[in-house]
Amino acid sequence: MNAGRPLNLKHLRYFAEIARRGSVVAAARALHVAPQTISSQLRMLEESVAQPLFERTGRRLKLTSAGETALDYANAIFALGDELGAVLHGSIKARNQLLRVGIAESVPKLLSVRLLQGLVERHADTLELHCQEGTFVELLGKLAAGELDVLLGDAPVPTNLARTLQARALTDSGISFLAMRRLAARLARKFPASLEGVAYVAGSAPSSLQTQAIEAWFAREGVRPRIAGRIDDSALLKGFAQCGLGLIAVPTSIEREVIDHYGLGVVGRTEAVRQQVFLIRARSRRPHPLVAELESSPD
Repeated sequence: MNAGRPLNLKHLRYFAEIARRGSVVAAARALHVAPQTISSQLRMLEESVAQPLFERTGRRLKLTSAGETALDYANAIFALGDELGAVLHGSIKARNQLLRVGIAESVPKLLSVRLLQGLVERHADTLELHCQEGTFVELLGKLAAGELDVLLGDAPVPTNLARTLQARALTDSGISFLAMRRLAARLARKFPASLEGVAYVAGSAPSSLQTQAIEAWFAREGVRPRIAGRIDDSALLKGFAQCGLGLIAVPTSIEREVIDHYGLGVVGRTEAVRQQVFLIRARSRRPHPLVAELESSPD
């Protein structure tokens, strides 16, 4: 049998029974077939995956590491098959769709909510949404390891992971500078020159691409705001701007929501600095149906 050929469910059934019973003879007895049939089906399965699934220990067969992986998948497949039969017979309802989303801490929370809002509304009765926040690098590792279905990040896939992960830009927005309304009204008159020496609360660490892009824009405009703080959490960032710690930068696409929620005013806007959010998923695995839906949604 050629490697890469679709797996035969009968082969998987026989394989799983051998794993449970510990021998071909015991599996054959349980399935009421000849041991030669079981051995033949196992050999065909091992040929299809191009590696052994068992190793002999005395009289018993022990799973190899590949065999353990195969058994996990086989059990999941059989459980889904049983569940499908029950659903089609009407004895149980279809289970919730679990979607595991990683959100890089540098992506504004309001923007994350906006990107996921349509999906949540369309699948409100069946969606089980698990969101995990972390650094971009940390979440990339979890995505590559299969611990996440999708990642929302503000940077594309690093070159060294481009063969295993792929990205699609979901949003692309300019930047708005916001502050307390009284301060915003004063600074807006001569923006961006008015930013010279003004307290500015940066949204993340100096190494962030977004932070670097904004600070490069300051340099091009010949202004040097005073860094009043660096705050990774976007909700805290807006809260401190509301308290008067300094002006902040947010994607223009969520400017109205931030203004309405935090009572801030617009100092000015620029299209020269872009805030992008990328949907990143595994390249080799078939995408989760809800990830595919997100991926195909209009910008």
